[in-house]
Amino acid sequence: MVRLWSEMSNPRRFPPRQRRLPRAETRQRLLDAAASVFAELGYDAATLEEVAASAGFSKGAVYSNFASKQELFLALMRERVDQRLSAVAINPAETPTGFAEGAGHALVTLLREQPEWHRLFIEFWVRAMHDPELRAELSQQRRLIRRDIARQIDEHAARLGIELPAPSEDLTIMILGLSNGLAIEHLADPETVDPHVLADGLRLLLRDQQQSS
Repeated sequence: MVRLWSEMSNPRRFPPRQRRLPRAETRQRLLDAAASVFAELGYDAATLEEVAASAGFSKGAVYSNFASKQELFLALMRERVDQRLSAVAINPAETPTGFAEGAGHALVTLLREQPEWHRLFIEFWVRAMHDPELRAELSQQRRLIRRDIARQIDEHAARLGIELPAPSEDLTIMILGLSNGLAIEHLADPETVDPHVLADGLRLLLRDQQQSS
């Protein structure tokens, strides 16, 4: 009993309690950990236990922020899209051509910095095509993403004073198709597929059509 009391009274044997992190910080650490774990293991093989351990939390911390692995992945997808929107939003160009080149460069930079993302996206997409419930969730999120992109296209068109060659909703689908398709081709054949062709495609979609005053 004396030895036990001695051990309990020795503060060096007990690490100080860690401060409780703000919910937003916990959520971000989980998203960062999920990105690494998913990239290393793939979506199917990754587990929430591994995500939690990588972030330095218990599995309970994951469930307090995300209801399931697929909800965690959808949140990660939303974050990746937001990164791309933010990268394009800060484009200071004053002409459609300059804007297209800047946007293309920003997106290509993210493609190269996050080469694992499109592999994960394809894996998740294929899984969703065989799971009606997951497909419905994915479709809903993609609608929200397309809405946000279309709104940003309209804002940039107004700032640059141009008339869009097609409705922003249609341009959004074209841009996503071009970007995702190019990423797939680049993954399959990175030696000959130049991702900078994305800037050329955006320039054609947003060709110089100055609004008449």
